[in-house]
Amino acid sequence: MHALSVRARLMLLYLLVTFAGLLLFGLMSFGALQYALLQGKKTHLRGREDRLISLLKENKANGVTAPLDEQLRNYALVTHEGNLFHIHNLDGSLLFPSPGVGHDWVLPRDEDCTQPVFSSVVLENQPALMMCHMILLDGRMVRLHIGGSLDEEDYILRKYRNALFLLLPGLLILSSVSGYFLSRHALKPVDRMTKAALGIGIGNLSERLPVPVAKDEIQELAVAWNQLLARLDAAVSRLSQFSADASHDLRTSITVMLATAQLSLHQHRSESEYREDLSRIVTECRTASTLLDALLALAQSDNFVHEVAFRKIDLCDLVVSGCRRVEDLAESSGIMLDWYLPSEPVHIEGDELLLQRLLGILLDNAIRYTPEHGEIRAEVSLTVNDVFVTVRDTGVGMSEDVRQRVFDRFYQADLRERKTQAGSGLGLSIGRWIADAHGADLTVESTPLRGSVFQIRFPVGAGTHSTEPRTQAIR
Repeated sequence: MHALSVRARLMLLYLLVTFAGLLLFGLMSFGALQYALLQGKKTHLRGREDRLISLLKENKANGVTAPLDEQLRNYALVTHEGNLFHIHNLDGSLLFPSPGVGHDWVLPRDEDCTQPVFSSVVLENQPALMMCHMILLDGRMVRLHIGGSLDEEDYILRKYRNALFLLLPGLLILSSVSGYFLSRHALKPVDRMTKAALGIGIGNLSERLPVPVAKDEIQELAVAWNQLLARLDAAVSRLSQFSADASHDLRTSITVMLATAQLSLHQHRSESEYREDLSRIVTECRTASTLLDALLALAQSDNFVHEVAFRKIDLCDLVVSGCRRVEDLAESSGIMLDWYLPSEPVHIEGDELLLQRLLGILLDNAIRYTPEHGEIRAEVSLTVNDVFVTVRDTGVGMSEDVRQRVFDRFYQADLRERKTQAGSGLGLSIGRWIADAHGADLTVESTPLRGSVFQIRFPVGAGTHSTEPRTQAIR
């Protein structure tokens, strides 16, 4: 079943449903017809009983003096199926017909027939319906048995059953053909979507699948795929733009380093000039290293290469280590870097390498967008249930539109106020991934030209509050 196509499975399902429906219809209609025929026969037997009683009453009223046996025999002669009735006394003796004259029926003699009782029997080798009823006859209570042949009803039922058996294969074949064409017609939009999808590649992601007019599941599928293609197109566009920017930035850095080194090798210079050239090369190396490091971290985050290893970490030591790591860069950029910590250690469970990377991304981002003589501050704070790591800067800030997209992968805001360090559009997206891996929230608040505040919230219930903070500043 699983190896069949969707069209074949739909056809088989349609055939199965049709067969079940026809079978159910046949059984119910056959049962209904049988019930109707039996009810008609029961009504017929009651009518014969009423006519017999009425005839005897009329004879009595008209003063007929013939014996009861003769009246009953005359009734049997002129009545259809008149021979199919017997009358027994309550003691079981046969009242009509006379013993030896009628047929010897094997009938129950002690059943309660106060109300009419119907049963299926075989009379004279024929199926019949027998009614037993106790009536008052000639002043005495007797048990009346009236039978009616079921040959006509059986004939009608056989004909109807045979008609159902003859119609069923034809209807199943018709339903199979109809199911095939219906499934083919229903899947035409899917075929068109498949052909369109096969023609869409990395070079024409702007193409879209045809959307059916009917508001059904196929339309929802087409709309969902078009939305996916739109997101994929936007992601590929950002990736292409990032690749072009990264290639340009790397080529520029390498060209600058190569030209500076060649000039230093071919021209005699003073010590201060050599130091200036080396400083320029170091700056370009940092730029290229930052970009390549971001690319590597992104690849790890996308493919989960790095397995998060949780252990107990002192956040205060982590912040101090992170600030020490970039203090030379901040000092060379003329930026004041300081930190604010509780007086006692604050421990959490986390991956130290990843958290160092996250803090490094926030500090590096703050240094990149903070002008000379600006300030950057890293803080560790606690509440009853949460621990916060905050990085504040007095940089160029960002607009609300930029703030909403700042964590998008490959997104780079057009902030010309930043210094010459190359951006990758990857750092903050990697930082968001690291925060998510720790179950933490990474948020940002920013005001244009007044700076930004990035905050990491770790949802833990442990921590030590302090009233005497430790501070350190590096200029």
